[in-house]
Amino acid sequence: MTRPSPSAVTGVLLALTAAWAVTAAPADAAPAAPQDTLAAAQKVSVPAYFAPGALWNRLGQGAGTVGLAVANPDSGPGTGDAQYTSAITAAHNAGVTVIGYVRTGYFGSTGITTKSGSTDPAEWMRQIKSEVDTWYRLYGSAGLGGIFFDEGQNDCGPGNANVNRYTELRSYVESRHGASSVVVDNPGTGAAQCYTAAADTLVTFEGSAATYRTFQPQAWEAGASPDKIWHLVYESPDETSLRSTMALARQRNAGHVYVTPDTLAGNPWDSLPPESYWNTELSLARSAG
Repeated sequence: MTRPSPSAVTGVLLALTAAWAVTAAPADAAPAAPQDTLAAAQKVSVPAYFAPGALWNRLGQGAGTVGLAVANPDSGPGTGDAQYTSAITAAHNAGVTVIGYVRTGYFGSTGITTKSGSTDPAEWMRQIKSEVDTWYRLYGSAGLGGIFFDEGQNDCGPGNANVNRYTELRSYVESRHGASSVVVDNPGTGAAQCYTAAADTLVTFEGSAATYRTFQPQAWEAGASPDKIWHLVYESPDETSLRSTMALARQRNAGHVYVTPDTLAGNPWDSLPPESYWNTELSLARSAG
């Protein structure tokens, strides 16, 4: 069984940073959501970039509060793994929605290439659709619940060209693999409002707790369904920081949130927080505030 190496994941995160610089966030940023639009009870939704075993068991034990778990055997579906089949089945049976990781490479706009070495958006689209089908072929019977599209663009593009690709991908997943499939796009930063139709949920923040303190959501997020918004926060070092970060996520109307003390030195998504921290996170997510 192969998994993304820490260096590979760091490279992806650095590519995200570069993409944010090239593709600036839309200019409709606004202060945090007003009091009457705060997210109520939240879901702890986890980029579960770790091997099946004890940590996946903890995800299942948190079912009811753990909402989504992103499976990622090899920066994508890999070639099949019985351990992942068992982990996805167990999580699904416990009530966790497991979704499969697929790179979209910003459709080549930042120089990231497909496996065949192309930056052509059409080649990216072919590779992405093939990986979606592979996920369902390998793990559909285990209860795979949808797809997580990483390295997502965040601007609509000329004539909506960028967002139209993600809308097409959502339609592809739902038409071939079930209308109930959950589709998540991860630009990791503020996305233009046009993307609300391109996915069930958008990751509109991925970064450190220090950066999150001054983060300003896009204006449309204040009035969105909380289920539309997912924030991923690393380097939140202790439970005091965790409580502050979780409170900000609720204030910013994020219905999905994940906070970890893990750092960018390697892969912040390659484990779960220590048990006490994790249990506090689940409790805070369940709280009505």
